[in-house]
This record gives sequence, C-alpha cells and structure tokens, in this order.
Amino acid sequence: MENYEKTGYLREPFRLFHLKDSYGGEMQLHYHDFYKIIVFYGGNVTYMIEGRSYVLEPGDIVLVNRFDIHKPTIDNAVPYERTVLYISGQCLEGSRRENYDSMLCFSQAAEKKSYVLRVKAFADTEAGRLLARMEAGKKRYGWEREMALLFELFLLAVNRLCLEEETEKRSRPGAIYNPKVMDLLAYLREHLFEEISIDGLAETFYISKYHMMRLFKQETGYTIHRYVTEKRIAAAKEKLLNGLSAAKVSEECGFQDYSTFLRAFQSCVHMTPTAFAEARKARSWGAERNLP
Repeated sequence: MENYEKTGYLREPFRLFHLKDSYGGEMQLHYHDFYKIIVFYGGNVTYMIEGRSYVLEPGDIVLVNRFDIHKPTIDNAVPYERTVLYISGQCLEGSRRENYDSMLCFSQAAEKKSYVLRVKAFADTEAGRLLARMEAGKKRYGWEREMALLFELFLLAVNRLCLEEETEKRSRPGAIYNPKVMDLLAYLREHLFEEISIDGLAETFYISKYHMMRLFKQETGYTIHRYVTEKRIAAAKEKLLNGLSAAKVSEECGFQDYSTFLRAFQSCVHMTPTAFAEARKARSWGAERNLP
C-alpha cells in the first residue's frame, strides 16, 4: 500500500520561490496542507493533479488546492523553470471581503476539475508584472509590508484572469485522463464519508472490480483505498483543528470505528490525532516545530 506524504512546510502567510533546475524523472505523489500556485516558464513537464495530467506550456498557471494529490513528471534534458508560491489557508481566508473572494481561482479549479490556467504572454499581464516585482524586491525598510501588498495584488490579478476567462468563454487547456476514472473520482469525493466498498463501486459503474482497481491505479498512481483514506484524513485534520474531539472526527469522517481511524491517522500523519492538534496549537503560539 502506498503512503503519500505531505511535503513542504509553511509557517509564514506565503512563501515565494523562483527555481530553475534539471531534476529528472517522476516525483512521488504528494500533497500539502497549504495552497500552491506555479507559474511555468520553461521545460518539458507533465503535471498530474487528482488524476488529470497536463502538458505544461510557458505562461501556464498551475493551481493546486491543499490536500490535492499531485506530482510533476520532468524531462531532465530541458531545464525546468518556474515560480512557486506556497499560500496558507489562513492567509487566503483573511483576505476575503464582502465583495471579493480571494480563493476564487482555487475554488474554481476544484469546481471545474481544471487546474491549469493558460495565459499567453504571461509576463505582459498585470499578474506577470506584479510577480516580477515580488521576485525583484529588495530587503529594505518596509520590505515585508511591500511584499504583502504585492502578493494581495498578484492574487487579485490571478482571480481576474479566471473571471476574464469565464467571461470570454475561453477553454482551459485539455487534460489527459480516463473518463471512467474521472467518474470514479467524482463519486468518491461526493460519497467520501459514506461506506465505500470495491464490490459496491464495481456494481455502480458496471465494471469488473479487478479491471476497475487496475485502471484506477494505472491512471492515477494510487489505489482506491489509499485515495479515500488520504482524503478522509485531510478532512479529519481540519476538523481536529476546529476543536472537534478525535472520537467525533472519526465518526464524521466515515471510519468504521475509532481504532481504524487511529491506525489510518498515524499511518498518514505519523502521530496521534490528539498529538497533532496539540502540536498545531503550540505552533500557532510560535513554537518552532516541523509537523507532518
């Protein structure tokens, strides 16, 4: 059974990287407990997010929601250049206003199941110019405040690109995927906290269970069981941080009993639910700790 790790750590509201490297091969499937924006400049890269694969083109904006299972496949013959933004959920929530949804680009990506925004001549757009200013920023008086303001404006510009795309009825880049697997994924997300069995899925989709399991693994890289478990644990972490007891979380997230939940949580997070909640609370008070 695979174990898809949460990778990367974020203690600040957001973090910016500009990377150009020649890492070759296929990274492991992973997820983050923060949001991620990637602006792609060059290379030969295919990006898989939640079972959909995109062959990236310069100017593409990749939108990864927290807990989305994803990975890039990179051709090391061509340098992979991109800017990456890690963004905390608190940062996005705190930026919301009555007439402005700072999370629009991410919620739209999740709703449409379309995670790449294709932007021609990205550098000449408002978002491109703001990102360039962020990357060129110098550490001088008021630098952190300047970066925060530029980030807010950049996010606004990306959200505008999403709205303009919808208004102008432009299509997003096509993804490579298997329709049957997409139907399975949609069903699993919709019924995540209900009892799910392989036999039941096979009957629902009129398919041999062995063929279904092979197809799902082939197209997504992970098993049906592991996908469901990871998604339930991601939801459980949110509920724990909102103050629910571990027993209540186990019940609400669809686990058969508390011992099953405890084993799954420790397998994914490498600590007990109670320890996780206490550690996150300590970190919010400024404790310097790496958490899974």
